[in-house]
Amino acid sequence: MTEQSHKILVTTNANENTHIVYRVVFRNAYYDLECYRENWTENKDYCYIENLTDDEGEAEAFLQLISKGKVYPVHISDMAEDYFR
Repeated sequence: MTEQSHKILVTTNANENTHIVYRVVFRNAYYDLECYRENWTENKDYCYIENLTDDEGEAEAFLQLISKGKVYPVHISDMAEDYFR
């Protein structure tokens, strides 16, 4: 896996539909994670974590977990910290 991404449709509390993109990229022997709301305008709508893991299986499992759970970008860092602890 050099890059894998998921694009998920979510409904916000204000009943607006938006897409969240989750992307894992292999770079410099590690997997990075990018997560953002399409058409984001606030910092809380974007997250990028470098050197998340060097294990492809862990990266794929985490990508599946956050995309199925429809985790918002603002919560990704906390989820990663708990998952890779």
